[in-house]
Amino acid sequence: MVEPYPEQAGNPIHERDIADVVVADLLEPGRRGRVDTIVGPDTLTKREQVAAIAVAVGDHITLDEVTPEQALSFYREQGGFAADDADWLYGLTSYDGVEGDTDEPLDANPSRDSAYRTLADVLGRPGRSYAQWARDHASDFTRTADRTAGPGHD
Repeated sequence: MVEPYPEQAGNPIHERDIADVVVADLLEPGRRGRVDTIVGPDTLTKREQVAAIAVAVGDHITLDEVTPEQALSFYREQGGFAADDADWLYGLTSYDGVEGDTDEPLDANPSRDSAYRTLADVLGRPGRSYAQWARDHASDFTRTADRTAGPGHD
């Protein structure tokens, strides 16, 4: 794996936690109309995230620090989602597609914005850990005999 900012920290969130908030927003009358920006329970660097994936798949994964240009080139060469969304994946464009606007500061340890809430704040229970996410997605990072290699799976 390649990464231009391996010490950048963030709070990755499990997609099942996002789904739980959406379901609560739809089904609980007191939550209708709410919009919560939620974050995961763990503050991890990208290097720590890769290490958690390595533990989940039971393999050593290297993370090479490269320039942003090298990282973009690497992912664009992969084809598929990685190529189509390389700028977004590196926070070089915003989620809403506004050119020149980024969603994440490239600071190693950005300050926590008070607009972000944990699952404990929103639903009263802790969010799933990044280690849980890595275990749930271990097969996404391994090649199995029945998986056909193609763009993005090399």
